[in-house]
Amino acid sequence: MKLATGIILAILISTLVVLIPPAALPVQPNTLIMAVWGMPFEDRLFRDGYARGFEQLNPDWTVRYQRHAQIIEKYNAWHVQGRGADVMRLGIDYYQAFVDKGMLTPLNQFIHDPQVGLSEAEIADHFPQIWRQLVLGNEIYALPSDNAQYGLYYNRAIFDAWNAAHADQHVDYPNSEWTWDDLANAAKRLTARDDRGRAVQYGIMFDLWAWPFMAFLHQAGGTCWDQSATTTLINSPQGIEALTYLVSIIPDDAPIKAIGLADSAASPAQLFKIGSLAMLLDGSWRAPNLELDNPDLDYAIAPLPHGQDRAVVSGSVLWGISSHSESPRKAWEMIKWMTSEQQSLRYWDTLRVAPPARISVVQSEAFRSTNGLVTDDGVVRVPPMSREQYPLRARWLEYAITPDPLTGNRPGFVEAARYQMDLQTAITNALVAAVRDGVDPKAALDQAAADVHAIIDRDRAAKGLSPIERD
Repeated sequence: MKLATGIILAILISTLVVLIPPAALPVQPNTLIMAVWGMPFEDRLFRDGYARGFEQLNPDWTVRYQRHAQIIEKYNAWHVQGRGADVMRLGIDYYQAFVDKGMLTPLNQFIHDPQVGLSEAEIADHFPQIWRQLVLGNEIYALPSDNAQYGLYYNRAIFDAWNAAHADQHVDYPNSEWTWDDLANAAKRLTARDDRGRAVQYGIMFDLWAWPFMAFLHQAGGTCWDQSATTTLINSPQGIEALTYLVSIIPDDAPIKAIGLADSAASPAQLFKIGSLAMLLDGSWRAPNLELDNPDLDYAIAPLPHGQDRAVVSGSVLWGISSHSESPRKAWEMIKWMTSEQQSLRYWDTLRVAPPARISVVQSEAFRSTNGLVTDDGVVRVPPMSREQYPLRARWLEYAITPDPLTGNRPGFVEAARYQMDLQTAITNALVAAVRDGVDPKAALDQAAADVHAIIDRDRAAKGLSPIERD
């Protein structure tokens, strides 16, 4: 009889465990779950530095660290199950979508808390173009960690060789005063071909994805969205001008690809590494990788050239708190600590993939050199940067956050609308169509805009809303 009763109780308990949603299950007290994505070696910063460091400051608390390759899918799955990570690393591209789904805890209650909040000076120290994107309905749901930027990499040796052989056609190194014409002229001159017309050296290349287009769209005086962010303006005259220009500076036979595909021996980054490409448009995260693969590469990085306007496309990694967190106040203390000046500098000093989102850090003396990351067995994962290398490798990052003396505007901008990821996919498709398939730039952008509008209107229909009326 006792055995039968025990079996019945076991079945009943098992059934309850299945039926009770995860959020209702007992949780370990004084524990924070921290979720990130990244390379395994980055555990040295996020796990050993941040998670273990916060535990040392808070001995009564434990941080359960997790790294996931498909972090966005993981966050969405957890949210459906009624649970989530207390400390969430996410890209700003997904920020508004996460807020709309109710996945993030509002932070104003902590930001303005007299005991654990941020001072006005600390708020003002964050890169304003990012901070403004985080304000939704007068509320903020995450703190910015970094400010990844898009720049112009150039091979100094190629420029030097050209100038030595063509004294009457000198080409200056790229700099912040370069225009579209300067870039196009340099790209043309620095493309070299053999007797059969085959390229042996290319002037400029870049991966086909949204950022190069968004940068030149803004430089042409355009923007991605209307004020409501429900109609994209990528197929405006400014958008057509930007895409037409990008198509024009790439040789027809350039081995160019869409981002996300595996690097090949002929990809833009690989060609730049081996010295067969004079200029490369790429993100700030590329620099450590170049130095790791080719320590002898004589290269530098300059701000993007400008068109009608000065504009540098950038992004940001954020730290948020799940709306299902059992300990949001403690999670706030952790994300505030990780985005402090000291820990922001630690992020740069260790990984050097993007400057922190704190203006004071980028302008500090400590920002001008880094220690990099070396594993316990002596393997260099992130090369250090000496103070002597700073003018060539990292000074360009100051440009995006520095107000233009003529306009007062900072060149850096961030796109983070509700349908931003859908838009960026459509832009990538448009670039591939125009650059690789020869589709007319206007037709490619019209199709991209139509695809994005179809997604928005379909989403509205699912919510019982009418389609957007567009011209």
